[in-house]
Amino acid sequence: MAFGVRAFNESGYTQIDETYGNLQVVANGTTGAMGTNTLLTTPLPSGVGSDAVVFIRPTANTGVGAGNFIIFWGYLDFSANTFVIGRPLAFSFYQGTYDYIVCVPNLTPPTSGYGLNVFTSGGDLAYSSEYNSVECVEAVNFSLSSFNDSFNFTENNAGWASGDNVYDFYVLLNAMGKVGRVAGNSTTHYYRASAATYKYTGGTNPDAQNIKIGASELVAPSSSGAATTVFSTDSRCQVFAKYGG
Repeated sequence: MAFGVRAFNESGYTQIDETYGNLQVVANGTTGAMGTNTLLTTPLPSGVGSDAVVFIRPTANTGVGAGNFIIFWGYLDFSANTFVIGRPLAFSFYQGTYDYIVCVPNLTPPTSGYGLNVFTSGGDLAYSSEYNSVECVEAVNFSLSSFNDSFNFTENNAGWASGDNVYDFYVLLNAMGKVGRVAGNSTTHYYRASAATYKYTGGTNPDAQNIKIGASELVAPSSSGAATTVFSTDSRCQVFAKYGG
């Protein structure tokens, strides 16, 4: 490191760095309720660009159905300045709200207050203690090409501190989205999506609380036509984060 400052959390994830713009929070809130809809659309703050990053989590501290879990996926629609959350193709699905955080890099340096500003070599603001920021506790790469490639973030992971609960964590919406199609029959197909499953304690599922990410979930509703289009077969990086406001 030739200049600047670096700060790491206890799991080794970089929190402040001198070489890139750290994620600063520009908006946070709670969406409307999903209800029985297949998609839930929420506006982004005015003026954010395509470098915006959105983290989401279910507002609830308990799941649905016998397995006591919540499955969701979503995507960012920068052309409409919105983000969209979708539900799975399942009998039992969550109908409540979601908490969200909208972040951007390289905000204008504050002109008042006290604390720490860190700049990149190009003079852009990388971090300021005057702005709220998310705590990124763990990141993992996963493939979109397989139903079976997934990752479970559990109490055994370094980023999951003692006393944390599954509903303390946000996941990165940017890492989600439709990735392929699966034939239902000769006239219909379903989308496969990069999604997250929040598993809460209790219910009939014996697993401890965890967050599963991967590209194995089928999402509602079905679509007509042949299943020929594949959106993506690359890999994504999912980030687990906490936010104290």
